[in-house]
Amino acid sequence: MSRILKRPMFRIGGQANEEGIISMAAPRKNYQAGSEYRTRIDELKKIYQQSAGAGPSTYSNLGDMLISGGLNLLSGRGAGKGTLGAVAEAYKEPYAAFSKAGAAEDAFKRQIDIAAATQGITSVDAERLARLKVKQEGENDEVVTLTKLLQLSGVTNPYAVAKTQIDFKKRHGEDMATTPVNRDEKGKLSARQLAGISPGQVFLINDPKSGLITARKTDEAGNFQLIDPLTNKEKVPPAVTPPKTYSEIISQNPLSIRRNTLMQEYLKKQQEKKKNISSMGD
Repeated sequence: MSRILKRPMFRIGGQANEEGIISMAAPRKNYQAGSEYRTRIDELKKIYQQSAGAGPSTYSNLGDMLISGGLNLLSGRGAGKGTLGAVAEAYKEPYAAFSKAGAAEDAFKRQIDIAAATQGITSVDAERLARLKVKQEGENDEVVTLTKLLQLSGVTNPYAVAKTQIDFKKRHGEDMATTPVNRDEKGKLSARQLAGISPGQVFLINDPKSGLITARKTDEAGNFQLIDPLTNKEKVPPAVTPPKTYSEIISQNPLSIRRNTLMQEYLKKQQEKKKNISSMGD
């Protein structure tokens, strides 16, 4: 036996191939702590439960049912139906209320579970995407941290908002308002969000058509001006001088030039026809 164990096949060291049945011998990967999704969902579930507060417990609802049923028995509910019939009649309505309260509490807990799962999965995916972009672009963890906070706050496109705010601060040394102001399809800004911004502070406008727009609030009335994020100066649209003469209008509109040319050709042909008709009459 000792000679067999001295063969070369038993003297080769190293780690076993972690495939096939040998994979069972690989080191444990410690799944007992749960995945990143499960950890985030549990955290959010605790937050939602604390925010909702403690509802009526099962013991409380059970006590209400017993008290209501006992009072019905004492008041003579179900009299003349025998002992079991009287008890059934007395506890009919209290038991229905007890079952309804329990079903409502279970439905509320399911809603909390669904909300925590949805928000947890979304936030983890957004954080992983932010990490991937940070790794590709060589940024620091500041973008990841701010993206996570914006995601938990329900901000749309949190990575783009975080990156714009951090780039603006690095470039100009000025902090933007944390939460962007949403603009609806009609072009109106959220008055509630705009009221939370101090005059003179720079903020982002989340426009559904144009994306993120940088602006600065000018006064308490909610007026603002658009600024260039690269220069931190007011963005002035280029002046357009309207044409004053008909020839200038024609020269600036190729379609009008073509239409005018066709009209001149048509008028010239009509004049030629009139000349031919008059010559034939002579």
